[in-house]
Amino acid sequence: MCSNTFNNNPKHIPYLLSINYSDAQYHLIIGRKGKSVDITIEFKPIDFHHLMGLGKLKDLRIATQNQESVYFGILNRTITYPSICKSRYIGQIENRFTPLSYIEQIFDSNKLIFRYNEKQNQFSLIETDYLLSTAFSGNDIYIFIKEKETVGRFFCRSFFPKEKKDYTIGQPQYTLLFKEKITVSTGEKVIQHDRLTPKSDSAKISLQENPKK
Repeated sequence: MCSNTFNNNPKHIPYLLSINYSDAQYHLIIGRKGKSVDITIEFKPIDFHHLMGLGKLKDLRIATQNQESVYFGILNRTITYPSICKSRYIGQIENRFTPLSYIEQIFDSNKLIFRYNEKQNQFSLIETDYLLSTAFSGNDIYIFIKEKETVGRFFCRSFFPKEKKDYTIGQPQYTLLFKEKITVSTGEKVIQHDRLTPKSDSAKISLQENPKK
């Protein structure tokens, strides 16, 4: 049985698609003990199936359906919230719906904490390289990212609120040094966090971009 959180929303599941999954990227530089790592997080339609946890709805066709077709089915409303509520397993994933609808705001904020996965068994069956965590509505949200075949390019492997297990235990923490949001279609880049550029240089750049009339 589903709650009424999204049933009363006319957009149903498309409400969750708060980010254009094919048009947004985040380029980040994280550092620890004098070493830095470049990470570019990409969002693709195929990733949404994992983020929403639809594979857990084992009594519905959507669990094994082509993942990209599921994304577009949600967009054109052939797949709706009431339709997935028919699953007896809906309770296993419903708690991620609200935070998932804020995923763009979560990535836009500078409150993400990065940890490196040194012990694969720490994450059980989740194959991942980095764990991102942040507070959301009084609880922590976990975002697991995995590197693609292209070095430095990552995708979101999984996403869910903290329950009983604390996945951050024993994981070394990185410092966020730089973050910019990239709109792929236009090439526009917006710097959201920068601890690498000295303040004096930042001021010069600002003056150059906004000269006095």
